[in-house]
Amino acid sequence: RRRTPRRVGAARGRARVERRAMAKKGREARITRTIAKIRGEPLSLALRKRAATRPSASDGASASKRSAWRKRKDKAKTRAEARGTATAPQGYHGGMKILCVGDGNMSFALALATLFGNDAPGLVVTTDASERGAKKMYGTMEDTVEALEASGASVVYGMECETLGTKSGSATLRGRAGGSNFDRVVFNFPDAGVGKVGMLSVRAQRELIASFFENAPKLLKSNGELRLTMQTGAPYDKWNVEGLALKARLVFKTSVEFLASEFPGYEYCDTPAEDAEDVEPSADDLGRCVTYVFAANVEQ
Repeated sequence: RRRTPRRVGAARGRARVERRAMAKKGREARITRTIAKIRGEPLSLALRKRAATRPSASDGASASKRSAWRKRKDKAKTRAEARGTATAPQGYHGGMKILCVGDGNMSFALALATLFGNDAPGLVVTTDASERGAKKMYGTMEDTVEALEASGASVVYGMECETLGTKSGSATLRGRAGGSNFDRVVFNFPDAGVGKVGMLSVRAQRELIASFFENAPKLLKSNGELRLTMQTGAPYDKWNVEGLALKARLVFKTSVEFLASEFPGYEYCDTPAEDAEDVEPSADDLGRCVTYVFAANVEQ
């Protein structure tokens, strides 16, 4: 027989009362278990039966409904950690092993070293240019490298994204980090150097990011993170960062706004042509920028 709205309302009311009663029993059981644990007393038979029949995290919908509050709390905590503080923007600190990939003029790595009090032995910086080519492109490169090395950081030339995961490439980078993997692998403003307009450009940018997502996870610690920073809006939204990460089986953790002003001395530069000389920092406003935070899939 079809229910009337009044009967539906009464049924929902009874369901709410039952849920509250079950939640109250659950709280009482947790308190009792805690007291027994503190006193070193054995659990009662009723509590042991309750623990045996309690749904586990693998029990599907009921478990996910039960943990919804915890998921929200964990998500907020992850975002806060990624956001960082005034003295540790985006959570970077000197105790980390950090790999900065494709840091053109190396000003981001130098900003990190500055934040770490010029004590950055766990910082490794790469560029795909040769040493001679990098110094030719960026007039301040020699001074920047000197300051980085004085802080204990290490600079690796001629390292492209597809080289990161090779046996020789990963061995070189781990060797510069004291033989260990990294807590963070960072790629800021990926740019294939072919312009930003047209489908050929979009394809080249996607290939560069996909190569980073494929190779960089091999250098991460088990709890490490990949950080990819880029501008928002057109044409960057066509690069499909989250889709490429999903295809590489990375786990999206969160995204936070990137503020260049939080990193002292950081200067954004467009990727120059191979024969360019003395490239100046870009005068263009970066606009709103976002740092995507990913973790490697442990089941891979």
